Amino acid sequence: MRGVEQIPWAYDALIRLFPGLARWRSDLVGRARGRVLEVGCGTGLGLREFAGRVDRAFGIDPNAGSLERARRRVPGAGLAVASAEHLPFADASFDCVISSLVFCSVSDPARGLAEIRRVLEPGGCLLMLEHVQARSRLPARALDLIQPAWTALAGGCHPNRHTEQTVIAAGFRIDADSRRARGLMRSFVAYPSSQAY
Repeated sequence: MRGVEQIPWAYDALIRLFPGLARWRSDLVGRARGRVLEVGCGTGLGLREFAGRVDRAFGIDPNAGSLERARRRVPGAGLAVASAEHLPFADASFDCVISSLVFCSVSDPARGLAEIRRVLEPGGCLLMLEHVQARSRLPARALDLIQPAWTALAGGCHPNRHTEQTVIAAGFRIDADSRRARGLMRSFVAYPSSQAY
């Protein structure tokens, strides 16, 4: 069964229902520079925000229907049907990779993050917005309990992932000054940890 984020018109409507989430995403996208890849670009809402002010904008998404809408929204963007785990780009192709509410649904987050590291230029960065597991015991337990049904209904979304820890384990360093946390939401800039800053 397809989740709501895999149905283009439903995804767009959902994002519009949460203006605070859209503001967080706009703030993050505002940091994009150079050659930019959006992983899980969906219908192109994020691509539209930065496509005119970066050197080159690319987007990938596993859903061809979403990319058709993205193609109409951002005609100049390079688009490809692909997954985070198998990015169809050469090493060091991008200055910046953006992921907005995507890694909750990536089947193999560690592999997806390894691919992002691979395609980032030295000095490049990952911009990420994601929901994560609750920190308090009872809400965390509730998310664990609903996870199997939620994942089946919501196109693979896992509401209880520890995404920040996964990003760090994949060899990234989260910039503390960029990090925002409110409730279950996290936003941050991360750099491959082997790079010196």
